[in-house]
Amino acid sequence: MAKHPDTDLVPYLRGELAPAERERVARHLEECPDCRQDTEQLRDLLDQVARSIGQPPDVNWARYRAELREKLDARRARRAWWWSPVPVALSAGVAGVLLLVAVWTGFQMKTGGEPFTPEEASLGSELGLLQEYQVVEQLDLLEDLDVIGNLDGLAAGRPS
Repeated sequence: MAKHPDTDLVPYLRGELAPAERERVARHLEECPDCRQDTEQLRDLLDQVARSIGQPPDVNWARYRAELREKLDARRARRAWWWSPVPVALSAGVAGVLLLVAVWTGFQMKTGGEPFTPEEASLGSELGLLQEYQVVEQLDLLEDLDVIGNLDGLAAGRPS
């Protein structure tokens, strides 16, 4: 006798088998009284389940489409808030400020930690001009800090 179609009995009863498979199960049921008895028990069980559940309600496809459209629109609205121009511009601005702060902090740490004033920055752009003067080149030779502190007065010819 061939292998028993235990897993094919319910699909057979529900009409879900391909024609060739359906024919194979039907031939087996003609030859096997045990499988025929199992099939009858399964048929009774399926009928009882169908009666206890009852018929499903008719589907209102218009209402279903409307609900689906509402859900999709709500999902798009939830996803789209962060992609609007204001949050993107705000995020870009914050990122720019953070980058500027990071670069400025790194530059200050590299130069000794003291920030530059605008006057020092403009003076720094003219350092090439100051290197032309021989007095400025010789300042590191001066050891008396009082002289360095009173250079402006000495240049004007005023004693300090």
